[in-house]
Amino acid sequence: EKLRENLPTLRLITKPLAVIEELATSLLPAFASALGPQYCVSVEATLSQIGSGSLPVETLPSSALKIASVSGADSDLRALSAAFRGLPRPVIGRIHQGALWLDLRCLENNQKIALTQQLSELAL
Repeated sequence: EKLRENLPTLRLITKPLAVIEELATSLLPAFASALGPQYCVSVEATLSQIGSGSLPVETLPSSALKIASVSGADSDLRALSAAFRGLPRPVIGRIHQGALWLDLRCLENNQKIALTQQLSELAL
């Protein structure tokens, strides 16, 4: 257990799915409030790509905030993605299947408050 605590990569790839799902569920209200009625935010199952080198496509189950534009416009998602990247602590997601996905596997509990506090700075 001490080794796991001292090695961030090991800690993140061994994080239990239930912990990630709980984190996503706890963040949902803050994201929904900050994004307003033009976006629909939900918690969805996803896969985190962790591989590299000889195993480039290795994945682990994870949980994500899925943000869809009510208008359905891809340009809204691209603008939202840019707004997240423009925050003081950039948030990087991926646009997939008509939504912006924020995989939460690598978000540590001690980063949660900093993340939610900066949501008011989103330039939407």
